[in-house]
Amino acid sequence: MITSCRRYRSSVIFWVSRLNLLLLFAMPWLTHAEESALQLLEKMASAEQYLDYEGTFIYVSGTSVKTMQVVHGFDQHGERERLTSLTGSTREIVKDDQHFFYVMPEKKVVLVETREGLDQHTVFVRESIHGNPFYHYDLGKTERVANYLCRNVSILPTDTFRYGHRVCIENKTGLLLKSQTLDGSGKPVEEMIFTHLKLPESIPTEHFQTTMHRDDYALLESEASTALSVSDEDEGWGLTEAPPGFSVKLNTIRHIASSALPVRHIVLDDGVVSISIFIARLTKEGSYSEGVMSSGALNVASRVVDNFVVTVMGGVPGKTVQQVAGALVHHTRAQ
Repeated sequence: MITSCRRYRSSVIFWVSRLNLLLLFAMPWLTHAEESALQLLEKMASAEQYLDYEGTFIYVSGTSVKTMQVVHGFDQHGERERLTSLTGSTREIVKDDQHFFYVMPEKKVVLVETREGLDQHTVFVRESIHGNPFYHYDLGKTERVANYLCRNVSILPTDTFRYGHRVCIENKTGLLLKSQTLDGSGKPVEEMIFTHLKLPESIPTEHFQTTMHRDDYALLESEASTALSVSDEDEGWGLTEAPPGFSVKLNTIRHIASSALPVRHIVLDDGVVSISIFIARLTKEGSYSEGVMSSGALNVASRVVDNFVVTVMGGVPGKTVQQVAGALVHHTRAQ
């Protein structure tokens, strides 16, 4: 089950993680360049949610290169989006105001996930913040991407527990046109860049509908987390020590569409990126592997604790997910 969950999460991790960079707020002692950088990031936050756009972008993760098509809009129906793979395996993700629909034509399967919980860690908005001591940021040069001018902003970490980021934000609308995730040496480990972009005044409803779904596909739909029943053994999870700057922003029970058993989902956030922890009961039918694996900027650490499989994943260095996995402890109420 965790293997299926991890494969699903890995497939959408770029679209989720690129939204994690959205909100930073200025400190009173910032330089003019830093203030301008933060203003652009705030503008990007609004554009990512409310702007209507259609385009094609290239996504590079490690040795993998994919071409994707995106349609995004916001209207009386709320925020809607369709993301379609144009190369490699056929995949499509359709998002409305309540659900994610993940279409896999090769398997003739549609996974349906509620946006509850996923949205909470996609864009974490701090109610009160006077600066993030774990990052500093800089305003870079202007360049042309997909025939639009954009300004570069660097978000650089002050320690080795997180990656750096460089984003290029369109001058007028604030749309993210190019992004890079940088390792400790400043080398990109993950990149996205638009190659074609349109900014229409509105987008027809049919553009948000899936192009791949067929009537004979199996539908795997998750249940609302509030309806799940949880035993004492599923409770009592905690961290002995989180990586510096990370704190728990979500701790809930979810039902993953590909699993009959509930999964505990814990999210750690440092104000720029998030780390997801999935905790599921160990079953005889399930498969898992302990250790750390990487795919571009995504690192995943897995281990078995008592009778549970713990999977920690995020766009952070391998040592960070390893520390989180090693710090997880389990105490039942009976103890």
